[in-house]
Amino acid sequence: MAAVGIWACSDATGAESQAQDSSLPQLNIQLNTDPGNPPAPSIDPNAPSLDLRIIKSILYADAMKHRVNPYLVMGLAWWESGWNQSAISSAGAIGVMQIMPATADAAGPYLLHHPVDIHDINDNIDLGSAIIAHNMQSYNGDLVKALADYYGGPSIVTDWGHLRVDAKRYVWGIYHLALAFQQGRGPV
Repeated sequence: MAAVGIWACSDATGAESQAQDSSLPQLNIQLNTDPGNPPAPSIDPNAPSLDLRIIKSILYADAMKHRVNPYLVMGLAWWESGWNQSAISSAGAIGVMQIMPATADAAGPYLLHHPVDIHDINDNIDLGSAIIAHNMQSYNGDLVKALADYYGGPSIVTDWGHLRVDAKRYVWGIYHLALAFQQGRGPV
C-alpha cells in the first residue's frame, strides 16, 4: 500500500516567507490589476472522465478493503459493465459489478453485515469486491474458479479443462483486463 504524504504549513512560516520575498505584490494590488491571459489548459483531452476516475478510486479502495487485487476488481468491473452504474443486464444484474438483486439480498448481510442497495454505486462496488474476495478465499486463490463462480454461480465451477466456453471467455477476458490495468494500459 502506498504511503500518503501530508503537506503542512504554519501561518507564521508562510507570512515570514512572503514578507521576505519583495517580488510578491500586495494582495490588494493584485486584485486591482489585469491578470492577463489565463494559463494554457493543462488538462489532457484524452484523459478519462472525472466520473471514471472516481469509480476507479472506489474500485481500488474497496478491493484493498477486502484484500483482493485491485486490478482484478477493476478488470472484473470493466468486463461486467464498462464501469457503468446504470447498466442492467438482460438477466437483471445491476450496476458496475453487475449484481443480481437476489445475490445482493443474500450476500449483502452475509459478507457486509448489512443490507445493501445495489443501485447505489458504493454498495454495488463494495459488495462486488466482497463477493470476489470471498470467492478467492473459498477456492483457495484459484482465480478460474473464483471468476467462474462470480459469472454463473457455484454450479458451473470446475477446472479449466471442463469449464464452459462462455465461462472460459469470461475468465480469460477479465484476466487480460486485470493485467492491462496492472501495467497501466487499462481502458481507464
